Amino acid sequence: MANNLYLSKTYVQIALNLGFVTQEKAFENTGLTLDKLEKMDQIEFELAIRLLSNLNQYSSTPLWPTILGAHLSVTNHGPLGYATISAPTLGKAIATFVEWGQVRFACYTGEVVEQEDRMEVIIEDITGHPLFKRFFFECYIRAFEILITLIMGKPPKGYTEIYMERVADTVEIELRAAYDSTLVFGAECNKLVVPKELWYTRSVLYDKDSYELNIRKCQQLLDERNLEGRPDLAVKSAINKHFDRILNENLPPSPPPKLSLISEQLHMSERTLIRKLKSYNTAYAAILERERAELATRLLGEAKYTVFDVAELLGYRESANFCRAFKQWYGMSPTAYRRSH
Repeated sequence: MANNLYLSKTYVQIALNLGFVTQEKAFENTGLTLDKLEKMDQIEFELAIRLLSNLNQYSSTPLWPTILGAHLSVTNHGPLGYATISAPTLGKAIATFVEWGQVRFACYTGEVVEQEDRMEVIIEDITGHPLFKRFFFECYIRAFEILITLIMGKPPKGYTEIYMERVADTVEIELRAAYDSTLVFGAECNKLVVPKELWYTRSVLYDKDSYELNIRKCQQLLDERNLEGRPDLAVKSAINKHFDRILNENLPPSPPPKLSLISEQLHMSERTLIRKLKSYNTAYAAILERERAELATRLLGEAKYTVFDVAELLGYRESANFCRAFKQWYGMSPTAYRRSH
């Protein structure tokens, strides 16, 4: 699976600027130079592993992934970053980065799971490489803390928790001091836990036009990527294209593409696509539901659409079925959601 993966060159460039290692040590046995790195868009996985191994071996501090994550700003992520920062709520900002970040960093799958009093953001590694898995999560999740601080106006100390599969070791004290969240080591999976009261906090940075514009740009990036190695993203792209055509070309509402049609477009059997999606811990129905849930909130934010219109645009035969699904997603009816937002 790793053959289809890549990493943004931005990580390496920022790491070099932070002075964790010398340029000579960072590029040892990689064949890279600064000029070659500058000309790249993405770094292939095998090369990224060699670079990370050098950073891990020669870095002046074992906390370099955490420090690196703290220096990943909105501007480092292009449309993804701007969509995230202009989202309506803190939770929507986090969910946006989890969902669309997979376009920029095709090395993980992310899932937001609702519990009774909290939301859990579970990050699953798909590289199978222990060093990369640890580096990416520690860097990525620290970037989330910076995002939360930016939206809240203060660090989330006492609110959020980070669960790490990493077992506590000699740098446990330093790690606890480096993060704003409460750390739990030796967990079953890597995840960020956010209490619901914080998750639904309205963002003072919300900009509806900017959010929707940059989400469309993220979709364009997704369309431009070679998705052969990421069937989950390929299915997501096919579903999004369907909805975009209906909305942007004023086409009559129609049901979203079925699994059989998407598998045909991807030149594989339906059974093969089901198996590949399962390897990414997902399924066609789950992806469709997630995309419908995301688009539903956007459409309900526009006064020109009635609840019946939204149900039709999302491909529901009966508006009652849409209302039932919406209540499962957000714990309230579409009408109540529109009123509260």
